[in-house]
Amino acid sequence: MKINVVELKLYKSYEVEIPGNSKYVYGIEQADKIFEKLIGSNNIECVGMLCMDNTNKIINYSTISMGNIAFVNVSVAQVVKIALLSNASKIIIAHNHPSGVLKITNSDISMTQKIGVLAKYFEIELIDSIIVNATESISIRQHIGDKNDK
Repeated sequence: MKINVVELKLYKSYEVEIPGNSKYVYGIEQADKIFEKLIGSNNIECVGMLCMDNTNKIINYSTISMGNIAFVNVSVAQVVKIALLSNASKIIIAHNHPSGVLKITNSDISMTQKIGVLAKYFEIELIDSIIVNATESISIRQHIGDKNDK
């Protein structure tokens, strides 16, 4: 009898130049320009993710999902799978708003919380969830924190 032997692999598609000189990301202050460059100008909604090690050094970037002009479906399984295959301890996710309007919706908050809770089960810390356009960004984590402080 024979059985199939399989392997899960993560491979590098290409390299991209990111703004700044630091390979370390601690939050929106460093991540915003990266996501603005990679997905901020897209004319459809896209979700991207930075994977980092336990020192916040960038391991890689991945586009998780692509949607349409008004919506993108985020697969939490895909987020966790890429983070695990990258051996990431920390992640930052972001999605763009093609309209350019950086308004945080209840759906944005709900998805951020869902990803944060599920990532934690795999000992992966969600540092932030960011919404971007071509030139600006807003932190969902900071927004949630501001609401909880009131």
